[in-house]
Amino acid sequence: MADLIIWNSYDYSNYSAVRPVGPHQLASWLHQFGYNVKVIDFCSLMTTKQLVNITEKHITSNTVAIGVSTTFWNSDPKTSEPNWATRARSFIEIRYPKLNWILGGSRTSIDQHKFKWVNFIGHAENQLLKFLDENTNKKVIRPTFDIRNLNKHFLNESSIVSSEVLPIELSRGCQFKCTFCRYPLIGKKKNTYIRDYTLIEKEMLYNYERYGTTRYAFMDDTVNESVEKIEALANIASRLPFELEWIGYVRLDLIGAKPHTIELLKQSGLRSAFFGIESFNPAASKLINKGWNGSKGKDFLLELKDKWKDKITWQLAFIVGLTGETNKDLEDTQQWCIDNKMHSWYWNPLSISKHPNLVWKSHFDLNYKDYGYSFPNSNDPTYWKNNDWDFSTAQEKAKQLTAAMEPYNKSGPWLLGEIASLGYEFKDIMMKFKHELNFDEFKDKAKSFVDQYIDLQMKL
Repeated sequence: MADLIIWNSYDYSNYSAVRPVGPHQLASWLHQFGYNVKVIDFCSLMTTKQLVNITEKHITSNTVAIGVSTTFWNSDPKTSEPNWATRARSFIEIRYPKLNWILGGSRTSIDQHKFKWVNFIGHAENQLLKFLDENTNKKVIRPTFDIRNLNKHFLNESSIVSSEVLPIELSRGCQFKCTFCRYPLIGKKKNTYIRDYTLIEKEMLYNYERYGTTRYAFMDDTVNESVEKIEALANIASRLPFELEWIGYVRLDLIGAKPHTIELLKQSGLRSAFFGIESFNPAASKLINKGWNGSKGKDFLLELKDKWKDKITWQLAFIVGLTGETNKDLEDTQQWCIDNKMHSWYWNPLSISKHPNLVWKSHFDLNYKDYGYSFPNSNDPTYWKNNDWDFSTAQEKAKQLTAAMEPYNKSGPWLLGEIASLGYEFKDIMMKFKHELNFDEFKDKAKSFVDQYIDLQMKL
């Protein structure tokens, strides 16, 4: 029976079997201190009755709270919760009025809800341990969480199957400081936030022996932040009794600066990379501390395409609204991606905000005037403007470019991981255009996957 229950979901898709890693990381951490934490995955794909039934299996007089991860809620977290959460919570609240309700996840603002939540913002290991200790009258001194000493993410009752592309952290933090980034753990000193490689290898062996896991989504902000890290991963891959395959966030400029890592990344098991290019415009790319992409990115991508061929794919991310980048620049980038058969790419409007409830602020948020931005509407702290764009025109342009590129796009790393988890091989999906994929089939497989998960969970 559980001291804490966490509802976990990925609300953006009804055709995937994604279990975000945060709640499992918390459960594993709290387990070390004697707390029984039950994570219930795939909540948004369940009926209210199914979710309530599994939840009630683990509620006892010792249950302190039910927590909900909001990281992948597909609703406005500032004002509402998704319907699946509202329905199940309302039912549980009537039966168990003394339970606390905890709202957590990687949100950037403090949410305003009509009902009472205990709000945790960001990485919650230390906050949650303190909360449980206080609510169970434990007066002890606890160690502070350190990612470097993390043993494993998943506990045995998670009902993991071998096809899943499991998310795990190899590190937590980033040594870089992109001006648009609101992530709180940026600019960290090199090698101060990376897990012990021995522990990483042990976790992979454990997951293989226990669940049959061979594929991962590495959730690091930059998997290839150092040559040492890629060498370590390649060495681990060479020793494992299976073929390691992974997807993750990778910086293109770091590969360009260390060309021998092209082969190292391949040896480490990389199958699909997410490249945050943001802009090919020289002036705009310098503005966000990614000047290399603006001067050398295109040429190097063509070199990489020739060397990796169809063994490793990627997705390029671009921003609409950067100062110095015109409408023509964006159209040229779009056409270049089409002409050179880039595997996948997408567009996002720039986000800058003066909102008073913003917990974490980017360099752009704090110094927007220095980069040519203003906020002309005093009633809207998210509506920015520069000489070429405003938030509305950037939104519309991103939408237009995204629609125009869809016929040319294949699966990016995250979509690839979602689909593969249903029982497909990476190689059978990665080279197909998205319009060639059978999403109705994926939806049916996802339903069967979740039904199997529910059945296994009810038998625990």
